[in-house]
Amino acid sequence: MKKVLILALIALCLVVPSSASRIEYNMTISEPGTYTLSEDMLIPGYQHGILIKSSNVVLDGQNHQLMGNNSEMYPYGIEVYTIGENKVENVTIKNLTIKDCYEAVFIVDARNVTVINCEFENNTYFLESLAPEIYFYLNKIHEGQSAKFYSAPLASPKLSYNYNGSEYTYRLGNYYEGYVGTEKENEGVYKGLYGVLDGESVSAYEIYPLIETPENYEVLEIIYPEIERVSPSSEGIILDIFALKSSSKNYIITDEVPSEDDDSSSGSSGSSGGSSYARDLSGGITSTVIKHVISNSNVVYGSEIDEGFAEQLRENLQNGNNYELSEDTIIVGGPNANGLANSYNGEFEVPISNNYPGENRGIIQVQNIEVHVGNFIKTYQVIYIAGSDRFGTQAALEYFKTLDELPEGPITVEWTAKGPVLVE
Repeated sequence: MKKVLILALIALCLVVPSSASRIEYNMTISEPGTYTLSEDMLIPGYQHGILIKSSNVVLDGQNHQLMGNNSEMYPYGIEVYTIGENKVENVTIKNLTIKDCYEAVFIVDARNVTVINCEFENNTYFLESLAPEIYFYLNKIHEGQSAKFYSAPLASPKLSYNYNGSEYTYRLGNYYEGYVGTEKENEGVYKGLYGVLDGESVSAYEIYPLIETPENYEVLEIIYPEIERVSPSSEGIILDIFALKSSSKNYIITDEVPSEDDDSSSGSSGSSGGSSYARDLSGGITSTVIKHVISNSNVVYGSEIDEGFAEQLRENLQNGNNYELSEDTIIVGGPNANGLANSYNGEFEVPISNNYPGENRGIIQVQNIEVHVGNFIKTYQVIYIAGSDRFGTQAALEYFKTLDELPEGPITVEWTAKGPVLVE
């Protein structure tokens, strides 16, 4: 249901607060739906702007302005928080300019809130959030504003988008007027960490600050992270909203939230840029996707022969006979020699044996495997490269190095006098 908010400025000027000490809102959204602004909104004196206390709300500003009154009452632009027992969730705020407020957007005790395609000007704080699962991206931030957001970087979910004539799968942050990074990524973001200052302290940070203003990025698909569940019947929580665990065809890189030891000063260039590879990555691999996958996975072998094959991916390896699955992992070698392969062989679509896939043949498979960690279930991406014999494993590994992206289903490869050949 679409609701149009007819907000006449003349009528707003006639609103008189009942008490100067009581918090009043110019508008309260208490039911689900899509709400659009039909004109600019001026927040009257002694009031805040819009309170959203319902789940499943879209507030579309349609490029209008929400303006504070520049009073000593420190007006808030939009507040999103839970009142009562039912937690507010699934709220989107978009296409709105918020200016002249103490805090433009304030989010408390809510989840899955998105702020996108907004512009923030002349506010003390453009955002304060005390809630998890906040996606704040493709916004334009004018100079002289701060934020209070300590739990995670300001960023999007994983996106498929067009930028500068090319399509990427990556994450995007926000555009900061006046900020110019030292290095640029092809994906349209600056490399390194950008710290948002509150006085002399960093109070929020970006790892994907935009090179250009938001209108230069066209979002094609939003790929939200998978939900970890305490039990099959639980509501579920997202343990790490910045872990890229979604469909393998869109897999690019597993992000890590920068540690407190990173250089987080405003305008600094840190080591958290998205396109870096592991230093021990072996040569001969050309695909960006495969490089990122190997860089962000443990490579596990069983026998000495398999160890030699695994070294073609990266130098630092782990022995599968004493390995517990706790990271994304690449298994090299079959279940006879590799303890980890033996443990999970049956969870793959095509289990490996001495008889299958057969002499000189190997298979490349990708599977998300769930592991119980205490009361939680964690999911790891496992790539299984193995054959019925050493030549089959070699064929699968050599072919894996030539892939442009991870396969959606099992790939069977045979070793021949001409090298690895795909079995149709």
